[in-house]
Amino acid sequence: MPPSIAIHGGAGNLEKYRNTGRLEEAEMFLARLIDGLYADALNGMGAIDLVTKAVVILEDCGLFHAGKGSSPNSQGVIEMDASIMRGDTQQAAGVIAVSAVKNPILLARHIMENTPHVLVHGAAAEELATSANLEHVGASYFVPCDEIGAAIDARSQGTVGAVVRDVRGMMAAATSTGGILRKAAGRVGDSPIIGAGTFARNLVGAVSCTGIGEFFIRSAAASQTISRIELLGETATAAAGQILESIHRMGGEGGIITIGQRGECAMLFNTQGMYRAAIDSRGERTVAIF
Repeated sequence: MPPSIAIHGGAGNLEKYRNTGRLEEAEMFLARLIDGLYADALNGMGAIDLVTKAVVILEDCGLFHAGKGSSPNSQGVIEMDASIMRGDTQQAAGVIAVSAVKNPILLARHIMENTPHVLVHGAAAEELATSANLEHVGASYFVPCDEIGAAIDARSQGTVGAVVRDVRGMMAAATSTGGILRKAAGRVGDSPIIGAGTFARNLVGAVSCTGIGEFFIRSAAASQTISRIELLGETATAAAGQILESIHRMGGEGGIITIGQRGECAMLFNTQGMYRAAIDSRGERTVAIF
């Protein structure tokens, strides 16, 4: 079965980065990443490993609001969230408000595969990361990716994510975030919430969301996108579009990347732009920002 892969680096007011070099740097980065992931997929790498690898690389690059690029909350503290889901067994897990784990997505995967839990928070999650020998970092590691735009847009937001259908038909999704710039301490968005920011079901689809999380939680955006594909027979584009329209009516904004039943990739947003890249089951490649 031909593989399909889509990735995103967040949606929002990206116009503020024009003439800074940031947009060109991000576009080249996404192009290299999607090509590398597609080669891995063709070589047989499984869906859960592909989404994990994609998000680890996105967390490490510092260009997006996740991992190294995370921005501090209202108290000046980094709080990162992440989630991951398998499409075959429906196993899933999320981690909330970790500050010293280099790759929150690796911790989410550890929770999914090695504990009976689905959602773990804060200090307890950090302890799990230590027991799993996951890499920890200090405050000096982080380079908030929105230093350029902070003075322009205090509500700047961002998330990274990946969705995959591998050569065996397995689907998976993963999402990671550093949250909205200067978010209220303790605030949690959709990224770690299964069914809101992340969802996958074999033979149906895989979804990762980005945007103002409160609206995606209220909409159960990721699971509702999958339900529309499964129950209404909608394409990935139609299903994600209906969910985004619902979010827009509530006053929210953001983006959704989806792989559908036939391996089609949909990357929709209702903001000025969304960092995104995909190669679908027909081998068609897309790398774009606006």
